[in-house]
Amino acid sequence: MVPKSEQKEETLNSAQSQAVSFKGGPVLVVAGAGTGKTKVLVERIIKLIDEGTPPKRILALTFTEKAASEMQDRVNNALGGIHADLLLMTFNAFGESLLRKYASDIGMSRNFRLIGENAQVVFLRERLDLLGLDYFAPVSSPEGQLTNLSSYFSKLKQYVITPRQYQEFADNMGENDPADKLDKIKHQELASAYAAYINLMKEASVIDYDDQIYLTIELLKSRPNVLKDVQNQFDEVMVDEFQDTNTMQSVLVDMLVERTQKLFAVGDDDQSIYGWRGATLANILDFKNRYPRAKDITLVENYRSTKEILDSAYKLIKNNNPHRLEEKLKINKQLVGQKSGHRPTINSFESIDEEMRWVAGDIKMRIAAGANPGDIAILSRRNTTIERVHTQLELDEIEHTVIGQRFELYKEPIVRSLIESLKALVDPLDSTSLYHTLTGPFFNMPVHPLNDIAAQARRTHQKLADAIEASDDNDLKSTLERIKKWSSLAAGINVGQLAYHVIEDSGYVDKLKAEADVMGTIGLRLTDYFQTLREFEGIAVVPSALQYVESLPALQAAGESLEDGTLDLSASSVNVLSVHKSKGLEWPLVYIVDCTEGSFPLVSRPSGIGLPEGLATAHETEADEHIREERRLMYVAMTRAKDTLVLTYSARHSTASTRKPSRFIAEAFTETDIVSIASDGNAYVPVLPKNSPLKERAVALPKTLLHDDHVELTVSQVKNYLDCPLDFYYKYVLSMPQEPGFTQTYGTIMHSLLEELNQCVLDGKKINHPALEPGLIANWPQFGHASSAQRDRALEHAKKVFKRLCSDMATNPRRPLAIEESFKITLPELALTVRGRFDAVFPLGEGVEIVDYKTSTSVDTPEKAKQRASSSEQLTLYALAWHRMHDELPALVTLDFIDTGERGSLKKTIRGIDGAVSRLQKVAEGIRSNQFPPGKEHRFCIHPEAIK
Repeated sequence: MVPKSEQKEETLNSAQSQAVSFKGGPVLVVAGAGTGKTKVLVERIIKLIDEGTPPKRILALTFTEKAASEMQDRVNNALGGIHADLLLMTFNAFGESLLRKYASDIGMSRNFRLIGENAQVVFLRERLDLLGLDYFAPVSSPEGQLTNLSSYFSKLKQYVITPRQYQEFADNMGENDPADKLDKIKHQELASAYAAYINLMKEASVIDYDDQIYLTIELLKSRPNVLKDVQNQFDEVMVDEFQDTNTMQSVLVDMLVERTQKLFAVGDDDQSIYGWRGATLANILDFKNRYPRAKDITLVENYRSTKEILDSAYKLIKNNNPHRLEEKLKINKQLVGQKSGHRPTINSFESIDEEMRWVAGDIKMRIAAGANPGDIAILSRRNTTIERVHTQLELDEIEHTVIGQRFELYKEPIVRSLIESLKALVDPLDSTSLYHTLTGPFFNMPVHPLNDIAAQARRTHQKLADAIEASDDNDLKSTLERIKKWSSLAAGINVGQLAYHVIEDSGYVDKLKAEADVMGTIGLRLTDYFQTLREFEGIAVVPSALQYVESLPALQAAGESLEDGTLDLSASSVNVLSVHKSKGLEWPLVYIVDCTEGSFPLVSRPSGIGLPEGLATAHETEADEHIREERRLMYVAMTRAKDTLVLTYSARHSTASTRKPSRFIAEAFTETDIVSIASDGNAYVPVLPKNSPLKERAVALPKTLLHDDHVELTVSQVKNYLDCPLDFYYKYVLSMPQEPGFTQTYGTIMHSLLEELNQCVLDGKKINHPALEPGLIANWPQFGHASSAQRDRALEHAKKVFKRLCSDMATNPRRPLAIEESFKITLPELALTVRGRFDAVFPLGEGVEIVDYKTSTSVDTPEKAKQRASSSEQLTLYALAWHRMHDELPALVTLDFIDTGERGSLKKTIRGIDGAVSRLQKVAEGIRSNQFPPGKEHRFCIHPEAIK
């Protein structure tokens, strides 16, 4: 029988096969656009496993969860099974996993919290006085510096600059003149604030996204024994998109492969387009200097674009010489196309209006001639141009999808309305916010009577609330009474609970559910906003509405720029997106619009606090210069086209000044390629205002749930659908905001503590209850309870439970086989994937026991525990997952109710597993066919009358 790896190598070209089969390391695979880099990575993993390398000894690092998941699926499908031990993950996920495993080695709690950018701003604001700021703390508005400071601290971490290094550098700066002296003071202050920030984060047991790698490097540098242990875990380290690594990621990779030199890096310097987020080309350009014995393999056979497109793109990118691998390694990077076609065309116009009309008209003509709209993409360097394109396609009624458009969360109308309501509830004197609350979407009170009352209030210097109470408008007075009741709750609950109470008690949540198709993405925006409230609650000392309103200026200054997750690639409509979003994608026909100086390339704009000259010189390269990156961005845009490439530009935009065509047009093409399109004389309909939302679309199933007819769900989502499909629709299709609750927080805290206890047993460490209990107390939420007395009682209960758990596990330790182990199984016969996580897996005889921890005080007898276990769909799905992964059933599956000490265990049978598969089939078919009926007897959710 022919081994799988040999069967697959028949589909590889010579260079790909050499890369897949190369023995040893390090290796740099220079993979040009469309040359099959992902295929090479996947095939190499498959070959290593075929030849006997255990999957758990292969580490493959990527930049996105999506890339990791897709590669994992391709490996699993090729090998015909699930390989859960294969470590194919993002840099950040890998770093965090090491931090949690070895936390105690550097004095960290394993239960540290990861905070986002919003929470960072809140964290800094509440500790502003502890940062020792003077130069960066103007009296008028110190909050204005918080975003700059957090970005600067992030930059320092990405360059792996420690507080001590920075302090020594600042202390040694010259003092030749008053300017130098002030600059020295400035950086001494920044160095001191940087050190304070890191120490404060450690004291609070929180980390930011950069810390996931920065602290991992600190761990490995300060603990050689841990470094050796980690190095010995892997036979090969693979890195995807190596050109996109920043200094911090590169340092981590160097440390991982220092002993074995088994590094397999794949990348293309000509596609490095993320310098604005810290990536540096120095990592890939200097690869052979860092690894002198490295083998370089170049992939140039392009399976995507025509020869004519590739030749133009190559002519363009050569203008980045000598700062390219082609020059440094003396290799040939000119891509070889497998097909010929038409030369790219460049069309020039008198105005941007005519340019947009022509693009829309050309697309309409092609579609009328039989072209599939899904085969067409319009790429732009600027979001403002994307808005113009969107508007013109709407006017011409051309079906299209805008991919990953960014929006400012705090500028969203529904978010602004909710913020105004919170302001009105915590500040009775804020008549403006009260006015907006009354006339906003939660009450929609008539404007005219309220305007008369408001005018009277201004004339008599009254509060609006007092003027309403003195009026004879009973509707307004009744509404005001409801707002006062909300206000009375503000002091006792956290801001998220109060915000949810507003949208629920006003009836707005029911309206969202009943009118989902016409209200479009409003529910999603609210969900995004509630996520920011959860981040605030997780880090604020007092997460009340009043504290939140006081923090708002800093949060709004930081902004919250998000991508619209409701829009995804379309196979049946024209795709409109930014060039950055197009990387890794391809279409038969591509338009690159607005190719003018100032638009593409964009003008370089310095932002934030800059690193002092000399502090990070070793990490910089001339290849990272702005125009060279913009040129690479154009190269990426051009190589997205498979058959037809069209570039357009126009002389006049919205100002009287004339725009010059992009310098990249002259670099890539000849004058004969440019066609001047005469004015059509039509007036242009005004484009959308800058901050206006894109046209609302009917709600479609997110691709995270359904993609190419394949359903992917978590275990909890499966259970939710089985309980009530309509509730599933609200939660996971409409993304309705969920009411914050203490129960979930308590469960999360106790699960983290159990993970830490099980890890102690696994590591053979003594369980020290007095040393561990402070972690419970520090993470206990101060808000979210009915009263402070109830909060204290709940904490005392948790402390008793934790003390008993510590005693039980210290007295009768059971060494787990796995702790918090994630799994992902695919049932090809159902076109369904199910994801989940085992809380703990223990050896039991010749098999295993899967344990799921539950927090519930109501299950207080063995009979109740057994009944809950018998009816648990979750346990059945765990047994199914284990059976699919290991071809055997677990000996036992158990619900462990930690509050009462009761356990319910049972042994699952093949018959029971078959029943679960049958139920999963109904779930998958129901989702595919958009079937979301109410659950039986409405026991699982309350459905608005409009939907019943």
